[in-house]
Amino acid sequence: MGNQANKKQIHPSAVISNDALIGSRTIIGAGAIIGAGIVIGEDCQIGTGVIIESDSRIENKCVLEPGVIIGKAVTLSKNTKIGIGARITNGVSVGPDSVIKIGEIVLKDMIYKMVFKRGAWIYREDSLNDKNDE
Repeated sequence: MGNQANKKQIHPSAVISNDALIGSRTIIGAGAIIGAGIVIGEDCQIGTGVIIESDSRIENKCVLEPGVIIGKAVTLSKNTKIGIGARITNGVSVGPDSVIKIGEIVLKDMIYKMVFKRGAWIYREDSLNDKNDE
């Protein structure tokens, strides 16, 4: 039973590169494409049809809803949630506990805990725990 709790759940129609590293208790949905050199942490949820390009890193407890596209060399820090159909362009880093709303396109780094909606950050909490509503 203990071994079962650490098991990954990967849909048989997902396409995963041979050198991708996937943490325990991570779920990968139907039709997901996981490229070369990808590292996905523990307790992540990768939705149906998600595409993650090469050399990206997804840290623990991230949620990528269906249809998300992650570019090359992207870093998603722990506890990040990305809404349906959102896009993250190549080389972008997203800080921990961030939220990217449905259908958004992120072109630059989100280094703080942020909420991104309608092309702008609507909430930001920096490393000193100062809250900034924009």
